[in-house]
Amino acid sequence: MKTSILASVVLMTLGAAGIGKANAQANADIGTIWNEQEAGWQGVWTRVGKSEKFQAVWTKGSNVVRANLQVQVSGDSVFVFRDDTAGPGVGKGGCKYNGKITGNAVTGQYTCQWSKGWLPWKATISR
Repeated sequence: MKTSILASVVLMTLGAAGIGKANAQANADIGTIWNEQEAGWQGVWTRVGKSEKFQAVWTKGSNVVRANLQVQVSGDSVFVFRDDTAGPGVGKGGCKYNGKITGNAVTGQYTCQWSKGWLPWKATISR
């Protein structure tokens, strides 16, 4: 029973109609490093292999924040979930980003559980 449930979840995740292949192709275009800026912070997002996962580090003066990111791309839209691993946001519910990819540039808005509303962010993708 557990095997059939697991198989169903895997099929749903990968998509029976080739959705997994489409996502893999989209992920191939998301580059390896994103140089990102938000609210005075300078971030470097480094992709983990060919996955949708990135490890990020932001600096602002002597302050440092680290996080794990999950990046999803659909067409030219990008969605990011951030889970801080070091810094004042640890354990506070994370952040959500959305944006649009145009060439090697990404622009959009983000919000964190501890912030008030949406703020702008931008990144340059290195491929």
